[in-house]
Amino acid sequence: MNDFIWKVDKQHASIEFAVSHMVIAEVIGLMKNFDITIRTTKADFSDAKVEVQVDTNSIFTNVEARDKHLMSADFLDAENFPEIRFISNNFHKIAEKKFEMQGRLSIRDITLTTSVEVEHTGIQKDPWGHIKAGFKAKATIRRTAFGLTWNTILDNGAWLVGNDIKISFQGEFIRES
Repeated sequence: MNDFIWKVDKQHASIEFAVSHMVIAEVIGLMKNFDITIRTTKADFSDAKVEVQVDTNSIFTNVEARDKHLMSADFLDAENFPEIRFISNNFHKIAEKKFEMQGRLSIRDITLTTSVEVEHTGIQKDPWGHIKAGFKAKATIRRTAFGLTWNTILDNGAWLVGNDIKISFQGEFIRES
């Protein structure tokens, strides 16, 4: 039985998020600094173990003041909780190249079971001889469940910041062994 280790190719990968703003639009952002490792013994990834670390100080929404607010104690509290972590505990095939992954997501000091939809988009050898695997993944979490409760109510009774955060990943992984 071969053990395969796949590391995210940060030049060809992104983690993005979207959250409702004033109920009329979404704020889109990304996490600029992260690491993801996949360990598997099967070529179809059906027994994959996934570990994700995200630097909370690397949030980017293209508005510096908003980024600082999101890193503050009102939200991620990056000074005291510099990392978001996800460790899978179940990765099972639900259709050809489609998987459901479950694991423990830790934001701030709260860890909850989270489900992630995963699509394996293929394997290719790049021009430099590296074997690469492509994946897309998405999940929706409720921010208040992780202690991210800051908000303000608008004149019409709507909340400024939505509770559901849509998270998506797309990218390539390089086989290391």
